[in-house]
Amino acid sequence: MQLTQYFRWFGLAALILLSLLSCKKAEEEEDTSDSMSGTIVFDVPYYVLKCETVTMTASGVIHPKDVTYRWYIPGIYVDSLARRTVTVQFPDSLGSFIVTAQAYAPDFYSTSTSQQVTTIDTTWDSSLTGLQRSDQLIVDKRDGHAYRYVTAGDLDWFSQNLSWQGAGVPFRSSPATASMFGSFYTWNEAMKNDVCPEGWRVPTHEDWESLATILSGGERLSFIDNWDGLGSKASADAYLNDSRMWPYSPDNVHSNDIGWNALPLGYTFSHTNEFTGLNNYGCWWSATEKNESQGFYRYIWYDQSDFPMAYTDKNDLRACVRCVRTHPQSL
Repeated sequence: MQLTQYFRWFGLAALILLSLLSCKKAEEEEDTSDSMSGTIVFDVPYYVLKCETVTMTASGVIHPKDVTYRWYIPGIYVDSLARRTVTVQFPDSLGSFIVTAQAYAPDFYSTSTSQQVTTIDTTWDSSLTGLQRSDQLIVDKRDGHAYRYVTAGDLDWFSQNLSWQGAGVPFRSSPATASMFGSFYTWNEAMKNDVCPEGWRVPTHEDWESLATILSGGERLSFIDNWDGLGSKASADAYLNDSRMWPYSPDNVHSNDIGWNALPLGYTFSHTNEFTGLNNYGCWWSATEKNESQGFYRYIWYDQSDFPMAYTDKNDLRACVRCVRTHPQSL
């Protein structure tokens, strides 16, 4: 081998070895970083009013003790905010924003938590569209909240969910949604707290059967029945910030025949803040109990046209309430 070629091969081998050693050193340096312990948490509602100001504090990392929290909110702030507590004013517009809190510390991998926040406008036909608006209105003397209602036979029915805040929780634990979507109560919360306004009540089996007669065009149906086709007739093809609330299904066209305005808000439980069945189910209590520990409710599922009944523990499931009264002219 010529001397020049020898040095050329020797130099190439040296470069390869140096490169391997550099990579190995970089890997070793990277491997010295440790993982943080704990999960970042911060309290921000899933829904806020447009222009609403919200204060959020990040916490949850237990090791190391000294960490720097940074906030990333694209669409509101271009740069990150390096502090544990931030006060954010959301825009005067409808939309969704991803809020991310991230923790940093020397020699530790960063960790982060994100949540989507949606701005809403609760005035009629703004964020929530596709409902029928009744001209009949009552005002709850307890909190001044106004409810629209429809007359079906001898009964007046709320055409929106009860939102009294003396018990229960608002939709997705977001107070801004209460006037649009109402609150969610266990059977015991609804019955023991007398949640409906004065002169109104949580509907009994007999009240529900009266509604079925109207929705079916005169057919008398027992409460203990699936009410085939009536879920489609009671539900509204509504939109929230231009996004359809009920998923499309050819088996449930949401004709909303009398303006009862059923929405797929799901349900939650007394031991958790998590909501289940969002955009798939709507659930409403009956005042009639099954037994000492269980209460009845009716529900609508997006992919079927019926309006079935079920029962569950009185102090576990949280569902919506539609208040009802005997129409004054029928007394």
